[in-house]
Amino acid sequence: MPGFKVHNRSNEIIWCSLTNKTGGNPAPFEIKPFENSAWTRTGWEDVVIKNKAKTTERSLWINRGGPALVYFDGFDKELTIYNDYRPDPGFVVNNLSPRTVMCFISANTSPGSSAWVTIPPGQNKIWPRTGWEAVAFKSEDGKERKGMFVDSKGARATLDFLSFEEDVVVHEPPENIIADEHYAEAIRIADRSHASGNSAASTPGGLTASIYKIDKLEFLTTGKKSNLGDHNQIYTLALLINHLKYGLAEPAVVVSVTPDWVKVAAYTCEFDTVVVLGFPTKAVDLIAPDKTRPTVGTRLLVVSQFTYRGAPATQGVQADITMGPNTLDKWYNFHPLVAQFVTDDSHAPLWKERMDAIDEDLWNDAWEGWQAWKARHGENFFRLGAPTKIKEMATTHVDNSLPAYAP
Repeated sequence: MPGFKVHNRSNEIIWCSLTNKTGGNPAPFEIKPFENSAWTRTGWEDVVIKNKAKTTERSLWINRGGPALVYFDGFDKELTIYNDYRPDPGFVVNNLSPRTVMCFISANTSPGSSAWVTIPPGQNKIWPRTGWEAVAFKSEDGKERKGMFVDSKGARATLDFLSFEEDVVVHEPPENIIADEHYAEAIRIADRSHASGNSAASTPGGLTASIYKIDKLEFLTTGKKSNLGDHNQIYTLALLINHLKYGLAEPAVVVSVTPDWVKVAAYTCEFDTVVVLGFPTKAVDLIAPDKTRPTVGTRLLVVSQFTYRGAPATQGVQADITMGPNTLDKWYNFHPLVAQFVTDDSHAPLWKERMDAIDEDLWNDAWEGWQAWKARHGENFFRLGAPTKIKEMATTHVDNSLPAYAP
């Protein structure tokens, strides 16, 4: 049964509640030490755990499992989640057309109805099936028809009906449905965050994050594991997707390649200047496009977000930024992510599209910015390029041990 089971592995009584976005009772339940309680849910819910006095709280947005196992070990520790949900095999048919269609799926591999089913625009229906079946569509008046044979492969496959003139799109069942749903939910969170904001980049990145690349980059740069695929990291992943999807796309240039470091000058027109980012070469060899180490002069794309000027701590500009003559002079800091190092190689056409739209003068400005940076600070002064470090002040490299920096 899909849902949640919360285990209290601490020595104190806790009260646990789940939101009821997908049904059920939202009231809190008492869970004594080393006992558990279960909730039936069919999707993402906010799991909230409080102490008996209701003065301390820990919560997390968690996806249902079969069930999802949630372990509470104390308010000073992260929740531990084990989730291996596998829905019953079959077909999900999405009607992505603007008209109502009728759908028929044979019942050769599983008992069930093979009657025609009406699917309104924007809705879907599910058929339990385990293998090859005939799938047919017809218009409400029966004058238009199309069909095909599809294998569900013992899992849950998805079919998108677009129109009678276009091919039905068949999506292979994911190897890990929880991982796919985790990523999709992070995108939804990022989109909602952007929709509720009040700013928009003139040229947004339009990209999403590669969990593999970012996990590798963080570990090989900082020595710490980010584990963006974990439930506990859903909001961190969403923030990175928001950054890459809606941040400002601008030019960057590789300015130095050594056995230890690859350095990239990241330009922004908002400050009319660059900051230099340093990436461990051993990380770049794993995350660069096609795992090919770039050379000096290689053009890259950065997607930047900015820190507003506000409290006394964020007045003026961060000390490693020297504004150029055409600065807009309104931000405290900027934090650039190198697209090719943190997004999947499948985004290459979009990287190229964004880079082709950048004026040649800005590429020259990026290189000239590096020359000015080097004259001011030397070649070994740069920010770490891992996502958790890009906001921090550049420092001088002293050796190749982690984290390899000293103030």
